[in-house]
Amino acid sequence: MLLAAAGDLMREEGYAQVTSRKLAQRAGLKPQLVHYYFRTMGDLFEALFKSSTELYLQHLDRIAAGREPLARLFEMNSDPASAIMQIEFLALANHRKEMHDLIADFGQALNYRVAGIVRQEISARRLPLPDSTPEEIAAILEAVARGLAFSGRFNEDRFASARKAIYAWLEKMGSKSAG
Repeated sequence: MLLAAAGDLMREEGYAQVTSRKLAQRAGLKPQLVHYYFRTMGDLFEALFKSSTELYLQHLDRIAAGREPLARLFEMNSDPASAIMQIEFLALANHRKEMHDLIADFGQALNYRVAGIVRQEISARRLPLPDSTPEEIAAILEAVARGLAFSGRFNEDRFASARKAIYAWLEKMGSKSAG
């Protein structure tokens, strides 16, 4: 319950506004209970990051096992709420070294897993590989999707349209090569 409330606060107000007092109020608890479960706010942010990434990896596993994984991967990374959380975690990492290291380690492991999905799709569908590695393609897909998701908060129609165009292209590429 506290982690869900902390995630909501981060998305709505930014990580700097996630205090034990605000968190307790949002969760309907006393502030002392926040520190009962999380000794420090750093512990809370670390638990929130680990919880968020675990859900992300579970979703990634479902995508890898499903149809049109490149399009689904792009769709998942285009989620504005997820993009906001990622931006907030990155901002938090500027002020907390332990978060920086945690995020960097996760980022490397994530790129490896996503590159595996890209590699599998390229091989299974006999897609032409540009002069790029699967790791580079994975990074490009993720960065473009997240950038469009975050920027869409400021020009919703234009960026939503761009997200749809890329998603449709990825779906079309997957269905054409499958046949």
